[in-house]
Amino acid sequence: MLGDENIPAVCIFTNNRDAGDLTKEAMAAGKWVYADKPGAANVADMEEIVAAGERTGTYFCPCYARRTSDETQKMKQLVQGGAIGELWSFQAVWITSQAGLRGPENWLFHKEHAGGGIIYWLACHWLDTLRLATGERVVAVSAMTDTKNPGVNVEDVACVNLRLENGAIGNMRSGYLLDPYPGYDDNDLMMAFEGSDGALTYTPHSRQVTLRLRSKAAGFEYAAAGASLEVDRRRPPGGYAPALLAAFLQGLADGTEPPATQHDALYVLRVAEAIYQAAESGQEQRIEW
Repeated sequence: MLGDENIPAVCIFTNNRDAGDLTKEAMAAGKWVYADKPGAANVADMEEIVAAGERTGTYFCPCYARRTSDETQKMKQLVQGGAIGELWSFQAVWITSQAGLRGPENWLFHKEHAGGGIIYWLACHWLDTLRLATGERVVAVSAMTDTKNPGVNVEDVACVNLRLENGAIGNMRSGYLLDPYPGYDDNDLMMAFEGSDGALTYTPHSRQVTLRLRSKAAGFEYAAAGASLEVDRRRPPGGYAPALLAAFLQGLADGTEPPATQHDALYVLRVAEAIYQAAESGQEQRIEW
């Protein structure tokens, strides 16, 4: 497959331990790669993927599917467009079903194959979305992690404090914690931003409101008393993340950068590793960019 010049790209879906080497091999052969996040078991492996892309001009696109959603793009437009003024603080929550309901024997829950737990597999989406929405990188973290579900050996609950380049501070809580029952969602997700001129709340699994803005900034008078913002939440056909995959394929056809690249994957992994180091040491970790 890698030797066939008529195959310009490959999809790689396997455990994090093996994904890095397979992606490097494919990119060395001149193939673009579409694969699951985080894309590798550690920063060192992703740095080699970045180097492979620089040598061959190829791209690795991690499946950070929320990048292409109308909700995320609207959130980016509002936060970076001044709707809440200067960003002061933020929070993010990604709580989902327990490991026992997902199958604790799954490679996701074993460090040898996964490299990390809830941070690597699901909270990584929020680390990526936070950067996309604010345009700011994380420069310091402190954290606590633990393992609650029996039969797993990665963290399945994490509480993290983060500082952004502009000085804004916030927190992220994630975990495999829910035992859902009829009428109760098996995911509890949210993201919120507060600033000098207002606040924005994002609740992607809410049954009523997805984006709610309150603002006193010029140009956003419609939200002075609070406003629920409409976004297109219809799922297009094609399974999981069809918009991201379509954009990847369009980039391949045009020779342009896909919506997410190996550089974005490296950023998330660097923040994730700092989180693990902070949790293990009990000390704040600084990140230099």
